[in-house]
Amino acid sequence: MSQPIIQVQDISKTFSTGGGFAKKEPFHALRGVTFDLYKGRTLALVGESGCGKSTVARLITKVHDVTSGNILFNGQNIEEIKSGKALREYRSQVQMVFQDPFGSLNPAHRIGHHIARPLSIHHDKLTEAEIRERQRELINLVELDEDCLEKFPHQLSGGQRQRINLARALGVGAQVILADEPTSMLDVSIRLGVLNLMQRMKQEMGIGFLYITHDLATAHYIAEDTAVMYRGQIVEWGDTQQILSNPQHPYTKLLISAVPDPDLPFADLIKDTANYSENADEIRTLSERLQPVINQVGENHFVRCWESAA
Repeated sequence: MSQPIIQVQDISKTFSTGGGFAKKEPFHALRGVTFDLYKGRTLALVGESGCGKSTVARLITKVHDVTSGNILFNGQNIEEIKSGKALREYRSQVQMVFQDPFGSLNPAHRIGHHIARPLSIHHDKLTEAEIRERQRELINLVELDEDCLEKFPHQLSGGQRQRINLARALGVGAQVILADEPTSMLDVSIRLGVLNLMQRMKQEMGIGFLYITHDLATAHYIAEDTAVMYRGQIVEWGDTQQILSNPQHPYTKLLISAVPDPDLPFADLIKDTANYSENADEIRTLSERLQPVINQVGENHFVRCWESAA
């Protein structure tokens, strides 16, 4: 396998909570998170709300600095990226697509403006004619009609708006797209179209995706690799098929037991472990403890040893 585009190396992030009349307390949002992201592959970062998934994306995009550990982009520590020009170039290559496709677009401007603006910011030598041509290319790449350029965001469906956000990421030359719950606000009937577009971007353009989700069903569909996260630490990670067909960590099994999709190969697991939903609180309490011991259970399948945290 080639060199990773993004290497997240044992990162931790601590925030301070409280203040004012309240005592300040440390909140450990991330604890020893490690993974690699490769060109032309998708890593699904899976977990329930509040587990730290979006915090990982914010650290990669340099919205926050890490408390400890390193994040490398093509071998360079992103902490070394400080100047305005270097930061702008980095963010053009590492783009984020958010959960709410409408909130990401200014309702006062037409779609053409939303695509042209990042082009003019990150490629300031483009002429107006070149920008117009690039707009048409991008709108075709995301499988929309060119007349969408003249529409306002409210005139498009949620799926179309999310395609516009992907077009903007492509326009500035993204090598990596951090997709934070990109389909969770879309109708079930149009989610597949957006996921298929992401698959094509990955396969044809070599883009690496970090797919942040709580939905194991879509992770199963789009991701070659999966990392299951709970309370700031990754508890199980590796090949998606291995994790879903042979889950080892109790928290992974708890997530899988909640998947309603009958087409996924989880029926036997649910049948054999019917008490997982009943013992959910106990499993969460066990899983939130720091678990330093890691076991390799397959060629590309790793799990934290939860017994060591008991």
